[in-house]
Amino acid sequence: MKKILQSREAMITGLLIVLIIITGLFNSNFFKFDSIVEIFNASLTLVLISLGEMFVIFTRGIDVSVGATAGLAAVILGTTLNLGWPIGLAIAAAIATGVIAGMVNAFGITFLRVPPIIMTLGTLGIYRGLMRIITGGSWIENLPQNIKQPNLWDIAGIPFYVWLTFIVIAITAFVTLKFKPARYFYAVGDNEEGAYLLGIPVRLTQFAAYTLAGFFAALAAVVFTSQIGFVSMNAADGFELKAIAANVLGGVSLTGGMGTPLGAAIGALFMTAVHSMLIFLGVPGIWDNAFAGVILLAVVYVDYRVRTTLELQRRQARIRGDASTTEGGRS
Repeated sequence: MKKILQSREAMITGLLIVLIIITGLFNSNFFKFDSIVEIFNASLTLVLISLGEMFVIFTRGIDVSVGATAGLAAVILGTTLNLGWPIGLAIAAAIATGVIAGMVNAFGITFLRVPPIIMTLGTLGIYRGLMRIITGGSWIENLPQNIKQPNLWDIAGIPFYVWLTFIVIAITAFVTLKFKPARYFYAVGDNEEGAYLLGIPVRLTQFAAYTLAGFFAALAAVVFTSQIGFVSMNAADGFELKAIAANVLGGVSLTGGMGTPLGAAIGALFMTAVHSMLIFLGVPGIWDNAFAGVILLAVVYVDYRVRTTLELQRRQARIRGDASTTEGGRS
């Protein structure tokens, strides 16, 4: 039981199950397989952006431009497709756009030493501005059918992109757990100076974190462009704050050095599920952010109280153990 309470992933998953049951009791349609699958499908963009943001937070950084990066990558994808580029080349251009956008952030933060919040706030405006310059402020519509086709594929009734995202989460989790250089993200976030003294390339690790954030944002851009079939000027707008909140919900510490890809993904799924639940309960959409904020604060507060209580119990047990050892030595 203690292990479950100590795991933010387990706590948020349990809360999600409880909320699903409660929603289903009020509206039985929510229990349908298609409804559950649609929640997963709707969460993919936020899941992917959250995974990229996770690496930045691991290093005790912050990137508030990931939504704009996704939007810019989507514009490049849509523009190149409408120019007649092959789909593979267009997707490569979108991914490259995300990576370059991430590298711009990385260079400013790691080498010019601009504070992350200032650097990424600046690039947020730049990338959103570039979107309007490239498109003239117009939506990109009439995309070729080949970009929309994968969204129609499914395996065992589950959309192709859901399976693809599961694979991405699994690979990311495996790499962060088993690949030694990936552990550098945790080390830098936990103690930057200590990591440097241990010979860990701190700046290179931070550079890689922001670059990965750009890569995952571009990957998300490909997915949501395929899903909706057009690119609007507010594409992925506001997703930077949602991605940060999803990471916090999933147990990724804003002080760095703690968290898992599974936690970030579960946090993103939870936030999407709350939105869907409110729809099924007939709650007006204007309450979405309010409910999400209340739940976020509640989860973080409960998690803090649980962790504090468990830590106090461990200290008390250690003190009692030391006292018993001392008494035994005297006798």
